[in-house]
Amino acid sequence: MNFVKRWRISAQHAANLPSCDRKIASPAVLFSSRGYAGNQFHDFTDVLIPLCLTSRQFNATVVFLLTDKRYPWTRKYMDILQKLSMYEIINIEKENKVLCFPRMIVGFRAHKDFSIDVHQYPHYFMKDFREFLRSTYLLERRTLPSGPCFVKPRLLMISRKKNRLLKNEDRVADLEKVIGFHVITAEIDGKNMTTVSRFVNSSDVIMGVHGAGLANMVYLPDNEVVIEIVPFGVDALARPYFNIPSKEMNLRYIEYKVSLEESSL
Repeated sequence: MNFVKRWRISAQHAANLPSCDRKIASPAVLFSSRGYAGNQFHDFTDVLIPLCLTSRQFNATVVFLLTDKRYPWTRKYMDILQKLSMYEIINIEKENKVLCFPRMIVGFRAHKDFSIDVHQYPHYFMKDFREFLRSTYLLERRTLPSGPCFVKPRLLMISRKKNRLLKNEDRVADLEKVIGFHVITAEIDGKNMTTVSRFVNSSDVIMGVHGAGLANMVYLPDNEVVIEIVPFGVDALARPYFNIPSKEMNLRYIEYKVSLEESSL
């Protein structure tokens, strides 16, 4: 968090304020794209869900003032940002004019990790955020189809290469195929979120070791399945990060806890 710029709010007499170079009739929201953003889980938890909670009340008539702007992050989520605001994003640190707004919100309204508390203002449900994503990325599959299925269910296994990885990933994939799944193994770290969201939305099950890649469950259709492999000693993080949020997303959650004997620790 040391990389997040600090801003000071000061109250001054109107006579001491500089003249406006540009008056904008809509309110503004000032936020940062730094901190832990860049990790898919934190992109949603720290920025995108809170930004949606804060700005959707304005029906896109709101200006985003972005500090600590990182162009790759902005490009990655531009579809979401443009859906929430009809204005061009202002890189406030490079702005040399005096901008005047009727109202400004500094920071976000956030509830809890990777989820929304419906009892808090603005009383949205997590299903509302998922519906917002579906409309943003034009996702076709909204829920698990009813009736008999004549094709193999599609299981997306999130692959990890650096840490918390499955050493027997190939064997696990083979077993899933024997059970009857059409298995796709992939690392989900794409820059084109339209492609990523539609790819995940085409799946019936998402499975992976506890980590940021499981955050892509937001794109799954309703009533589909999330399988989290919980490494030894990570139980305390599994429940608030993916177990509870998955249920609030109307998804079915299955947990596999790795025992000490199964772990490479």
